[in-house]
Amino acid sequence: MAKLKFNHIRHTIISTQKSTTIKPGISQLLNNRLIGKKFSSAVSTMFKREDYKLTIHDIVFSKWRNLIRHNDWKDFNNRKERVRRYRHEDLPPQRCTGLYELGVGVIGQDQGQNFDPDNNVLGVYVGQCVDVRSRLQDYGRRGGHLPSGLYEDIFSEGYSVFYRWAPMGSKWEAAAIEGMLLSKVDYAWNTCMQ
Repeated sequence: MAKLKFNHIRHTIISTQKSTTIKPGISQLLNNRLIGKKFSSAVSTMFKREDYKLTIHDIVFSKWRNLIRHNDWKDFNNRKERVRRYRHEDLPPQRCTGLYELGVGVIGQDQGQNFDPDNNVLGVYVGQCVDVRSRLQDYGRRGGHLPSGLYEDIFSEGYSVFYRWAPMGSKWEAAAIEGMLLSKVDYAWNTCMQ
């Protein structure tokens, strides 16, 4: 199942390299939350996250940051010098409650300094926790609670894992926003875990 999702994501990355569409449903969803209107679940439309490079909720998240480059784990296991399993210097500076998105993207040799994560990373997982920094460290060290083999499939195709996050006032607020997003948006890795 995870392999099928991965193949769909790979196809989507290749076919939508220049796509910059914006999700119309998320705008209303987040506007209702931000201005205090009661959230309505009457609309049953689900949007596939990997079909959209830009979303209306991009403004709440930090910029995409690299968590694990495609060869980090392999180099670490081969005991190469000065190699870490994940990029701890790019983690959030403080420990706090928040919402986070994991994404996959390619950092090619030809892109070099021109790599723009906002246009080259596709969100594949959304989550929330009391301590975002610790959760991201767990993803970097062991892959967190994601299915085993998922990272290996991603890395074998040359993709890297990215993250972005948004601090929240409380665990309840983070869980509520995560629930709203998951009720409207189909994230590939969230779905493959069910």
